[in-house]
Amino acid sequence: MDGRDFRVEILKKNGNLLSLLINDRPVEVDVVQVERGIYSFLYQGKSYIMEVASGPRRKHYTVSHRCLNMELEIRDAETKYLESRLKKCGGPADNIISSPMPGKVVHIPVKPGDEVNEGDTLIVISAMKMESEYKAGKDAVIRKIFVKEGDTIEGRQKLIELES
Repeated sequence: MDGRDFRVEILKKNGNLLSLLINDRPVEVDVVQVERGIYSFLYQGKSYIMEVASGPRRKHYTVSHRCLNMELEIRDAETKYLESRLKKCGGPADNIISSPMPGKVVHIPVKPGDEVNEGDTLIVISAMKMESEYKAGKDAVIRKIFVKEGDTIEGRQKLIELES
């Protein structure tokens, strides 16, 4: 959150009451979704109303409380797994983006000739009931796209070629 890392573990959930471990410190909080995107937190006898809005990428959020806005990224086991998998299979540092396993092309937000920046989403693949965004590991130009939206792909199949 805003450049600081917090390790959060949910120990127990009983209705709205959550028992958490935040950076190895036990915390109890009562959380209620008041309306879509608006949450009420009761912590140590004080009430906090927070607005949670989706950010520019999956698992990125903006959390607002009064005049304070914080950027939040959830880095869970799934995120870490996808990052490590991407690095091992034609990942962000390479000029060829490929998928490590069979799946289906969901979305391609780029086209040949597009200039992309490090971190830009190049292609979204659905595999094992999960959508994975493959991102540019460096600033580059899209040289060639080997697939189209809706295609079924094989593992290690070339998807996109980049030009540095």
